Amino acid sequence: MTSSTTSQESLNAAAEAAALLLAEQLGLGDQSRSTDEWPIDSSEPVLRITFSGATEGAIALAVNDDVVERLQSNADLLQRSFAGAVAAAGAVLGEALIAGTVEQALIPVPAAGAMIMDSGSLTAVVAIVLGADAPHDAGAHATTPQPVQVAAAPYEPAFFDNGSHGSKGTQHGSLSVLHDVELLVTAELGRTVMPVRDVLALAPGMVVEIDRIAGSPIDLLVNGRRIAAGEVVVIDEEFGIRITEIIPAGDQR
Repeated sequence: MTSSTTSQESLNAAAEAAALLLAEQLGLGDQSRSTDEWPIDSSEPVLRITFSGATEGAIALAVNDDVVERLQSNADLLQRSFAGAVAAAGAVLGEALIAGTVEQALIPVPAAGAMIMDSGSLTAVVAIVLGADAPHDAGAHATTPQPVQVAAAPYEPAFFDNGSHGSKGTQHGSLSVLHDVELLVTAELGRTVMPVRDVLALAPGMVVEIDRIAGSPIDLLVNGRRIAAGEVVVIDEEFGIRITEIIPAGDQR
C-alpha cells in the first residue's frame, strides 16, 4: 500500500488508533477521536517519530511545553509508546511499519489527525504525515530535529493546559494553538430520573420536576463536564448565561 492509495477513512482510523495507544501509554486520556483540523502552526515543534515501509511518513504528538518536559523525562517509555503507536497505525493500514526515533521537530499539514480526550476534555492532538515531507522538515523556518534526551526526573502524566504552571520553555505548545477547535457548550437547568413508562406518557402541558429549586444557578458544561455556573439573562430577545462562578478543576465533573 502506498500513500497515494491509502484512503482517507483508513488514515483517520489509523490516527485514532495511534492516538488511543499514546493516550493509554502516556497517561494523556481515555479516548481518541478523529478530526479534520490540525490546529498546530507549521512553525511549532512537536514530538514526532518517523516510520517506513510500503508507506512512509511520521506520527506527531502536540502537547504543552510542561507536558513535553515530563514526557522527555522518561525517554524509554516515550520511545516504546511512539513505536507502539506506529504499530497500531500499521495494523489499521494493513502494513508492517518500521518505527524510527522520537524527536522534537516541525511537521507540515498532516494527512489525518485525532484528538486525545480525558473525560471529555482535550489533552493532546496526534497527526499522521505521509510522503517525503514527513521524515525531513522543509521551509524557511525548518530546524534540525532534536533527539529526545533522557532526564533523571520520573515520568508524570499531565494534561494539555495553558502552560501557565511551567517555569521554563516557550509557549509554542500552549492551548492558544487550539483556539479554533470547537467544543460543545451546554447550559443545564437541572436533571431528573424517570421510568420509561412516565417518559412515554409525556404530553404538552405536563410539568416535569427537576433537581433544582427556583433561583438556583444554571450549570455550564463543556463536552459534558461542569466548568461554571451562572444565571439566565436575556440579550436581544435571546437567552444567555451570566457567569457567576468558575468551578475549580478538582471539583469539575
